[in-house]
Amino acid sequence: MIVRVSEAHVRDGLADEFLALLRELVASFPEQYDGLHRHDVLVDLADPSRVQYVSEWTDEAALVAYAGVDWRTQPVTFPDEERFLRQPLELRHFESDAEVGAPTSR
Repeated sequence: MIVRVSEAHVRDGLADEFLALLRELVASFPEQYDGLHRHDVLVDLADPSRVQYVSEWTDEAALVAYAGVDWRTQPVTFPDEERFLRQPLELRHFESDAEVGAPTSR
């Protein structure tokens, strides 16, 4: 599994509007994109202007179908997104550690 984290630093006063647009956009992603296992929108408790979209993908092919061949370096954005942002989106990818995420027996 590949975990993709896109972090936005939202301009003051625009967080609610940004979150509403982001939630609307990503709501249909599970039906649109094969290989998307789960996704979340996260808001930093200490700094609500920091918002992350975290998605977990089956493999690189699924990410290419979602984000294109430059998936490692190019974030997926929505129209006019830059007006909400203090700086460009930060994008990172992680490999999921299946052993850590495996259910434990008690």
